[in-house]
Amino acid sequence: MNSILFWNRPSDRELPRSVDPLGFDALREAMADKLVPLLTGATRNADEYLWTLIGLRWAREATGSPIDATIFNQGFALFERALKQYWYKYHRRVSGGINVVSKICAEAQPDVRRTILVDQRATGLLGSYIVSLRGMGLIEKASIRVFDDASEPVLAGVKFSPSRDWKSNWGSLKRAFDGVTLGPAKRRLGIRLFGAGTPEMMRAAQAAFAKPSAASWVQVARQPLDAEQARLAKASAALVQLEAAALNAFGELLRGERMLPAATAKTLKSLATATLDANPFPSSWGDENPLYLAIRGALSKLRRGNGAETVLLGLHLEITRKVRKVDPWMLSLGEEPPGFERWRPGTGTNDFRFGNLRNLLKQTHWRPSAH
Repeated sequence: MNSILFWNRPSDRELPRSVDPLGFDALREAMADKLVPLLTGATRNADEYLWTLIGLRWAREATGSPIDATIFNQGFALFERALKQYWYKYHRRVSGGINVVSKICAEAQPDVRRTILVDQRATGLLGSYIVSLRGMGLIEKASIRVFDDASEPVLAGVKFSPSRDWKSNWGSLKRAFDGVTLGPAKRRLGIRLFGAGTPEMMRAAQAAFAKPSAASWVQVARQPLDAEQARLAKASAALVQLEAAALNAFGELLRGERMLPAATAKTLKSLATATLDANPFPSSWGDENPLYLAIRGALSKLRRGNGAETVLLGLHLEITRKVRKVDPWMLSLGEEPPGFERWRPGTGTNDFRFGNLRNLLKQTHWRPSAH
C-alpha cells in the first residue's frame, strides 16, 4: 500500500499564531493564484524546479519503492542535503538549512544523515515546489511520484548517476553534481511553465515580456491579460497601500491605543474607498466566501466612516474566530496582549509573485514564440 497521506497530511510541527491578523495576506495569495496560478511565493529558481524533479526521480530508483515516506526519507531527503552541501561548498550558494550546512562543509566529509531543517518536508525544496510541479502535471496529485511521460521531455538528456561513494567524500559528491547540465532543460521548463501551461500563465508571461522593465503588475495591466487578470493587476497597488495602513493602525491598537489619530482614520477611509472601487476580489472566492464577506464588509464600513478602531478589531475577530478558528490576538480596545508590545507588520514580499515571474522568464529564456 502506498502512503499517499505522507505528503498531504499536516506537518507535525506546532503551527505558530497567524501572522495575517486582518486577512489581507490571504487576499493577495488568492489574487496571485489568478495572476500566475502555477507559481507560488517560493517558486523562484528554474534550477530548483529541475533539481527537485531529478532528486525525486533518483530517489524512487534508488529506493525501489512506490511508498512516499520511503521515497522521501530514504531518498530525496538525503539527496537534498547532499545538493545543498555541494551548493555551499563549491558555489557558496546559500539556501535553507545554511547554518548546519556551513558547519558540515567545514568538516572532512559530507554528512547527508544530519538534519539541516527542522521540517525538511515542509520547508525544503519539495515543500516549496510540489504545488507548482503538480500544477504543471509533473508530479502525481496525491503522491510525490514523478510522471515519467510528462517529465522526460523536460529532463531529456539530464542524467544523475552518482558513484556508490558519492555521499561519503567531497570529491565524489562534487563529481556527482558537476556532471549535470541544466541549461537546455531550463528552456524546456519555461515552455512547460509558460507556453504549455494554463492560459493565465501564458498571458502573464506575455505581459511581463512585453514590458521587461516593469516592476509591478500595475505596469503590465494593459498588456495581454484576460479581463479578470487585468482587473486584479490594476487593483494590486490599492490593496498594498490599504494593507500597509491597516496593519500599522492595528499595531497601534495592539499596544493599547483606543483611538486612532483623525488623519489615520481619514487615510483608511480613502484607501478603503479606492480598494473597493478597484475590486481586488478574485472570482474564485465567490460571494459567500467568508474571507470575502469579512474583508469587503470591513472596507465598506471604513468607506462609510465607521470608527476605524472598531472596524479593525471586528475584522480581526472575524478572521481569527470565524474564518481561521484560532484565538484572537486581542478581544477589546485598550487591551495590551502580552507578547505583542513590539509587534510590527512584516516586511515580506507583497508583489503578488511578479518578481518570481520575471526571474523565471529570465532564467528559462522564455519567449512568446517558444510555445
